[in-house]
Amino acid sequence: MKVVVSTDAILNRDYYLECIETILDQVGDECELYTLIHKEGSVLGHVEMRKIHSSFLSNIGRSWEDLLKNSYLIPGACKNLFIPCSVDLIINVSRGFSHGIRKCKDTKQITLLFEDVNTLERKRSFKEKVFSLFIKGFQLKSQRQADEIWTSDRNFISSSYDGLVKDVLPPVKLSDYKILPSGLVSGDYFLVNAESVSPNIAKEILEFYKNKDILFKFIGNDIHLSHLKEGSEKYFFGDKCSGELAPLLSSAKYLLDFERNKLPVVSLKMMACGGSVFNPGNRYIDFGEGFYKLDDYLCAKFLDLPDPLVEKKKIRGRAIIFDEVRFKHFLKKELLRLEGGKVPYNVSDDNCC
Repeated sequence: MKVVVSTDAILNRDYYLECIETILDQVGDECELYTLIHKEGSVLGHVEMRKIHSSFLSNIGRSWEDLLKNSYLIPGACKNLFIPCSVDLIINVSRGFSHGIRKCKDTKQITLLFEDVNTLERKRSFKEKVFSLFIKGFQLKSQRQADEIWTSDRNFISSSYDGLVKDVLPPVKLSDYKILPSGLVSGDYFLVNAESVSPNIAKEILEFYKNKDILFKFIGNDIHLSHLKEGSEKYFFGDKCSGELAPLLSSAKYLLDFERNKLPVVSLKMMACGGSVFNPGNRYIDFGEGFYKLDDYLCAKFLDLPDPLVEKKKIRGRAIIFDEVRFKHFLKKELLRLEGGKVPYNVSDDNCC
């Protein structure tokens, strides 16, 4: 069975790329990649060693922000980037667009739909606003191209496609996030998940702590906070790979994560390091050891956050159940099912997701 992977973009080492790598580990070294936009040489590792097919958008944009600014071109790019009929199975890892890449009618497609990146809060150009309904219609209509849609959040999927949907948690690579010996942990700063925080709250945090003797950093994708960075660059760590992020998480006092609806990936990485997280409430993790309720986002409250004394190993144990190993086990069985029909899909028996 010939399998290829299709994606929205291969641009930098972020959580999205980690998920792509997890799937590539299961489908073999010869698997080719089809992506709307590829910044050549932008990522290290075995991804760049594969044959990568990209659309004309690679000549126009070099970032996620560029892709979104040119979203009105995406339907044309999906039509021109054709996956040949010799392919038996397409595993599509989508952030809202790539599930529409053109394919043969008989080629089976499974879409792992993470989110609709086009719904992220940000400033939009006049052209984006004009074409917004056209793009939204394309996104929803092209979901029908998939034979199955795997997702942890059905809000991004048209209700008329419910028969295609399976509830599957995406993988989280936690092997690089470990508990450091107490002598190596400073604990003199806290972190904020930038992607989860609104510009208004981020501004409030910045203004409150800037002139106080308390250290902090925003970590992760912060495109929507770019207007706040001028003169405050040192407070923004950016979207880094695990090699840079893991030591920062391991040494932090705690993490503030405002993510409510999506799988709280940054929180899980923090907990894998044995660290504490404060969150207003997320449907994937119950409050308990290592994951505490943040009742109010007012900055004054942050100073009064407790410093829970719990065993770091117990916190890590709560996070590790979301590790990529579980998803790999699930994917392996699904590939066997699709190839030979010998392993039926059954979540209760699979006990993997």
